[in-house]
Order: sequence, then C-alpha cells, then structure tokens
Amino acid sequence: MQEIIYSKKEKFNQILEKIKSDWPGSIHILADFDKTLTKAFSAWKKRPSLISVLRSEWYLSEEYSRKAYELYDYYNPIETDPTIDLETKKQEMTTWWNKHLDLLVASGLHRKDIQSIIDSRLIELREWVKEFLWFLSKNNIPLIIISANWLWTDSIKIYLEKEWFLTDNIKIISNEFIWDTEGNAVSYDKRVIHVFNKDETVLHEFPEIYSQIEKRKNVILLWDSLWDVGMIEWFEYDNLLKIGFLNDKEDELLEEYKKNYDMVLTWDNDAIILNKLFF
Repeated sequence: MQEIIYSKKEKFNQILEKIKSDWPGSIHILADFDKTLTKAFSAWKKRPSLISVLRSEWYLSEEYSRKAYELYDYYNPIETDPTIDLETKKQEMTTWWNKHLDLLVASGLHRKDIQSIIDSRLIELREWVKEFLWFLSKNNIPLIIISANWLWTDSIKIYLEKEWFLTDNIKIISNEFIWDTEGNAVSYDKRVIHVFNKDETVLHEFPEIYSQIEKRKNVILLWDSLWDVGMIEWFEYDNLLKIGFLNDKEDELLEEYKKNYDMVLTWDNDAIILNKLFF
C-alpha cells in the first residue's frame, strides 16, 4: 500500500517553513537516481538494474557474463551481510567495483551497449518527477544526482537527454568511463563510487560542482537506501529534510526508515508530494 509517513510531522513542517522562508536561492537537492527518481517496479515486478541486464542478456559476451556473475556471487553476500563491519564493506566494495569496471573495459563495452539498454525502456521516471525536474530547472535549483552504479553517469545522461531533461542545473556524480573516438570504453575515472563510500568521495572530490552549492545551506535529500542517509554529514547545512523511498519490505524496514528519514514514501510511491510540499 502506498503511504506517506512522517517520523515527526510537526518537526518536518517546522524545517519546511524555514526552508521556504529563504527560498529558492539557498536550496539544493541531493538525490539518488535508480529507484528514487525512477520507478522500482513495473506491473508489480521489480525493475532490473541496468548492470544486471547487461550481465544477464549477453550484450557483451558469454565470458563477460560468466565473470560478472562470479564477482556478484562472491561480493554481494559481503555487501548485504549485516554482521560485517562498515570499514570492511568499504574495502571489499572498492575491490568489487574496480574489478567489474576493469572487466567491462576488457570485455569491449561500447556506448551503443548503454544506448541499447536505455532504448529498452527499463528506466522510467516516477509519476510527477518530470514536473519536479521542470520546476528545479525553471528556478535554477541545483539537483546533484549521486549514483554508485557501474554504468550510471553515461546511462543517466543518455536517458535524460532522450527525455529532454538534461538541464544545466543537473549535475551527475558517478562512475564514469573514458571513451575513445569510436565509442569504446578504454578506461574509467579512478574516483570510484560504490554504495558505502559516498560520504567520503562525493563533492569534495568534485570542486567544480561543490562550488555551485557550498553557499546553499538548505538541503533536501532524496534516497531509497538506509546506507546513504549519512552522506550529508560532510556538509555544513542550516536546514535538512531527508525523504526516503521504501520500495518494498515495508513490514521489515519501516521503523528503520522512520528513524533515518523525516518522511517515508512506501511501495514505489509517486513524487507528487514533492511538488505539493516544496513547489
């Protein structure tokens, strides 16, 4: 059931009024893309990640798929095991991400492979996100999209360009390939971002983006993971609202989401509340 749940509604409204009183030149949005700005389900079936499609549909080669699954089978249990400490997880995820990025380059990844996956329409924005993006662009409010996926910088750019929403106020921070003139991936940016190190690698590693938001001390955080809510800790904000998208396992995770987020949107909810609250 789709619901909008507040951890402390009165406190939420107080912070919201402070943000609105200094609107809009003092605000920036920090958001994930996959399953946050985009839908997590289609016809009540989970949408696969782009990297899982690349891995399972043999876009590159049988050898790539085999090796990618071997990496997944070894490292995914480490990622999801709650008994493993965070520092160990960070080290292991850095190793996994580097190995897989190296594998993608060695397997002949081409821009057309990403384009083909985008054209398959596996990505779809949540309802009302387009209106949300339009308003941010119209009011020149920075939207910083931070994603840990192996394909995301290029896939997000390709998708938003296709939908005519890649506007100047949107900045994307993710793992990024280096392409040759023929569109082949030949290397990648060594500032590797994975699910557990966003708090360390984010904007201080991207000064050209940080300079655009460092004086915008009111922040709205949009995310779907419990791990990522700490990524704002590096930033000296005045007011912060954290909005979490709890796409499944509501019975199991709702209380933890309420502890970590000021507002929780359940079961692949649409984004109309963002427009109603802020704009």
